[in-house]
Amino acid sequence: MSTNQFELADGARIAYTDSGNGRPLLLLHGVCMSRAFFERNVDALSRDHRVISVDFRSHGDSPAAEGGHTVAQYARDVHRLLEHLDLDAVTAAGWSMGALVLWDYLVQFGADRFSSVVVVSQGPSDLTQVDWPHGIADLPQLGGFLEAMQADFRGFFDGFVPMMFKDELAAEQQGRFVKAICGVGANAGTVIFVDQTLQDYRSQISRFTIPHLLIWGADEKVIKQASGEWLAKNLPDAEYQVFDNSGHCPMWEEADRFNATLGDWVSRH
Repeated sequence: MSTNQFELADGARIAYTDSGNGRPLLLLHGVCMSRAFFERNVDALSRDHRVISVDFRSHGDSPAAEGGHTVAQYARDVHRLLEHLDLDAVTAAGWSMGALVLWDYLVQFGADRFSSVVVVSQGPSDLTQVDWPHGIADLPQLGGFLEAMQADFRGFFDGFVPMMFKDELAAEQQGRFVKAICGVGANAGTVIFVDQTLQDYRSQISRFTIPHLLIWGADEKVIKQASGEWLAKNLPDAEYQVFDNSGHCPMWEEADRFNATLGDWVSRH
């Protein structure tokens, strides 16, 4: 499977793979992560679908970009890529921050190119507030994360990655994931981490009438299940599934079930 690059209007480039045939399925990764986290899914899903897996600017195989590290800009980048590929009736799956990018896309551009949305382990806001206790950090804690990431970016994610999984990773796999994460660099990585944590889509959720599939791991340690339950109640058209043997990464930890679930969802939408 070859990696393609697409140049954006500001000169930044994003890497993506485009494999298989059939109804299009777009995969978007989490903050500071990469499409490497979908490596257990792309081959299986591309047997029956056209699968586009994207690395956001500066992430994964995408070259370093000096600016544009906001959720809103990432949504515009995705829009330009879909225009370039001339894709419609797309099932768009966003894991963690990838779901925030999809919601921002819906706010900016509407759902004309999408047939449905899949949200994997992401609530409408990661910022803990008086009226939203389900975030990952309040403002003082976010400031602490910023300081820690700038002081020792690799060390921060050495501690963060194990929280993403139900079971302990083998040391080699842990190292692979941390190495992939560190490719984004401390500065771009810190900026987008802070920006995505400050987003809040609660006021928009009721307007998203496009069908949503919500997937959560039962052993989620990063994004509280209460966020998924809130979405299931407040989205106009939502189906909620809990994967019993997963944490924050059900597409990795229960890949077979994840692939079958997405395949079934695409066929129904």
